[in-house]
Amino acid sequence: FCNFPPLGTVMSSSEEEVVCSVCFDPPGAAGYAVLPCCGQHEESTTRFCNPCIVTICSMSQLGVGKCPRCRATIGVRMEGDKVVIEKKENVGQCRMCMQTHTLVNAGMCVNCNLGQRYCFQYECDRCHRTQRIAHPMFIYQATPADFSSASWACRGCADYTKWRIVARDVHNVPVQFAPESWGLEDSWLDSVRALRNTAPQEESQCSVS
Repeated sequence: FCNFPPLGTVMSSSEEEVVCSVCFDPPGAAGYAVLPCCGQHEESTTRFCNPCIVTICSMSQLGVGKCPRCRATIGVRMEGDKVVIEKKENVGQCRMCMQTHTLVNAGMCVNCNLGQRYCFQYECDRCHRTQRIAHPMFIYQATPADFSSASWACRGCADYTKWRIVARDVHNVPVQFAPESWGLEDSWLDSVRALRNTAPQEESQCSVS
């Protein structure tokens, strides 16, 4: 049984090097991540290594991820051997929902991309029938047991109603995109840590495909 230190804990070597708050290792040659969303200062006790940020962005399969500090949508690209982390600010009209949002892939916003990739079954709060919805209604749920604050068209009610994800699909929700109120941050960072620990040594350095 392992007790990991909380996010932001400083674990020091003889040189007082701050370790990454995700993998708990010194960054070494990979370096600390420079986050454009919430800033990153040399004196900060909560820092992240570049390989962990690359892993966060790659595990979503959308080419973007959530900043582990402020939850802003970020992406990564390579400039030679240097990792560049970007806050996604390509604002435009999503071709799916037709709303103005930050576009991240295929001319669609994060939520519509999530809905295309994670098309779950949801229960209507009025007729209690289930319906597959190609939109991440789970992001509007305070807990997995609560109905959403946002509405979606119910085929059974012929009206816009509130929804909650069915119990069998809850474990398939991508944890980094689950609402903070679900309390899954530790599970999210554990999954990033597990990917880093199982990656071959030659792939543990930064790479963006």
